[in-house]
Amino acid sequence: MEFTDKGWTTTDIGRLFRIPERIKSQKTLVNAEERGEIPIASRILRGKIPVRQWTIGQLPAIGEKFGFLAKPNSQKIICIYTPKGGVLKTSFAYNLARILALNGIKTLIIGLDFQCSITNYSLTREPVDSIDKMPTKMFGLYHYFSEKLNDIKQIILKTSLPTLDILPEVPEIFALDKKLRLEPRREYVFIDKFMGQLNNYEVIIFDNSPSWNQLVENSLTASNVVLSPMGCEPESFEALQTNFEIIFEFQKALKLNWEHFIQIPTLLEKTNISQQIYAAYLNLYGNRVVPFPIRRSVTGQDARVLKHSVIEQDPSSPLAQDYYDAIRNIWERLN
Repeated sequence: MEFTDKGWTTTDIGRLFRIPERIKSQKTLVNAEERGEIPIASRILRGKIPVRQWTIGQLPAIGEKFGFLAKPNSQKIICIYTPKGGVLKTSFAYNLARILALNGIKTLIIGLDFQCSITNYSLTREPVDSIDKMPTKMFGLYHYFSEKLNDIKQIILKTSLPTLDILPEVPEIFALDKKLRLEPRREYVFIDKFMGQLNNYEVIIFDNSPSWNQLVENSLTASNVVLSPMGCEPESFEALQTNFEIIFEFQKALKLNWEHFIQIPTLLEKTNISQQIYAAYLNLYGNRVVPFPIRRSVTGQDARVLKHSVIEQDPSSPLAQDYYDAIRNIWERLN
């Protein structure tokens, strides 16, 4: 199902926020609109019957009232890092950010992956058929540091949701990683130079490259929560058992006191080996593991193309249920 800015009906919104599961009244949204508690919908005629339709930009205000995630009790700065590529790290980061924003939680994505994946997921760009139509160059953290800008907000961009912004990755992010190696207090550059300017966000999410670098170190140092997706497949299982030690050695060396370190199983399949690896994660890492794995599915690819979260694309799909369950479990732990 494709949701666009053509409009979201009361039925669509009820499914998105799972309102019928929690509130029995069929007229909940209608009554809230009449009381001025949520934005006013436009009316579209279907035959002779006017039907309420809200725009995608109005959804966060509705989510703040009727969503399934409450406002955080303090600012959450989340580092998403896994020392293994191809485990849905960026897909999870994007879905988490967008689902938080849909629930009215002011969220900022900071892209730190050399592949610029989360920027491509988040921002809509028109197809280019001529060099004259090339989009205006984006600015990122490299320009903030190299051009000595005073305000980090100068390089933050809006997305289709008013509660979700992004500090985009740019090709020069390679050069930024090298630049940070020469800085004094190199693991604390983010904290020293710009994190204090971001207090208006309730959640900040760093999306990292799987390779260990100065950007990863800075995001781990600046964060109070670490989320680590891990694939339920042999290659991931073999790599992660050793590579997780890098993270904990870094935490110990810098005496970092994260509130939570949470691991999310991803790419689960019905095969015996995939199920066995999931069981092994639960056994090895105990309560750190979210007991709601994210299954391998093409639904996530469809949602990415449309710049939507999985729950916007098809809230009734099995993959959407995975994200509902996993993110609600994580959010309960964080709050």
